[in-house]
Amino acid sequence: MESYEFLTRMLTEFAYWHAIKEHPFKPQAYELASETVAGLGMDLKKTWKKGGVKALDKLPGIGKSIAKKIDEFFTTGHVKAYDQLKRRFPVDIWGLSRIEGLGPKHIGELWKKLKIANIDDLEFALEHQSLRNIKGWGAKSEEKLLRGITLLRSSTGRHPIKKILPLAEKIVKRLKQIPGVEHCTYAGSLRRKKKDVGDIDLIATSSDPKSVMEAFVYMPEVEAVHEVGETRSSVRLKIGIDADLRVVPDRVFGSTLQYFTGDRRHNILLRERAIKQGYKLNEYGLFKKGKQIPVQTEDDIYRLLGLKTPPPEKRLGKDEFIPR
Repeated sequence: MESYEFLTRMLTEFAYWHAIKEHPFKPQAYELASETVAGLGMDLKKTWKKGGVKALDKLPGIGKSIAKKIDEFFTTGHVKAYDQLKRRFPVDIWGLSRIEGLGPKHIGELWKKLKIANIDDLEFALEHQSLRNIKGWGAKSEEKLLRGITLLRSSTGRHPIKKILPLAEKIVKRLKQIPGVEHCTYAGSLRRKKKDVGDIDLIATSSDPKSVMEAFVYMPEVEAVHEVGETRSSVRLKIGIDADLRVVPDRVFGSTLQYFTGDRRHNILLRERAIKQGYKLNEYGLFKKGKQIPVQTEDDIYRLLGLKTPPPEKRLGKDEFIPR
């Protein structure tokens, strides 16, 4: 494993740990740092060699405390605080976090109640229906987690955009023809024009979500259906890639599209800017003093936050935030 891969995982585990303990601000800080490290790859060590902690501290999302941990790793080969975390909480946070639908609080609860420390433990518990003994968990939760494990283990990796983009455009065109559909587009890494993509994220608005979901799961390109819901469905396409469709109200189309387009670092920084200006921003909309503000386009969000709307391909949490 490359050093930056280890650091990415370590920082993600710190983010989850602080979220489990409900520490304010720290989960986002470590989450952002993890994305920065992953994005830099091998260049991270080059930056450290040139300027040590000071150079690391200047990177987006890398504060002094995290910079010192990275410096400690490159200097000694380990991080004392991380070693202490693993002794205190001997759970494969990274592995479990990759299962769709399994968040920090869930991971913490599974360890506390059933001593589930890794994916194998979870799979064993699911096979024996042990999760049903935990308040708030049931058969549907178990089914969803089993699907998540299956998806994780059957993942075929990433696909070149030149192969996936024409298919995504074909699906979007088909969904737009369904009566009641107002908007439909693809998001995620596909919209950011990355050279390769791991899945297809689709966002639509409609006065009849049920009809859209039915049309989506019965498309001729579908090989298997992972999940069908009122507002979200997930399928496996015959080409070997997963596709997710979300149908949202027209008034929040802008916030949903923005959330599922920008990479994690971009979204964290944008949410932090929103908080500083008295707003709350998430995939469900933009809020101020508990009141939802209609944002039918991404431009609405960036304008209200005093920013020019950056092109999707530049939403990487770097230097794309330009004041109006």
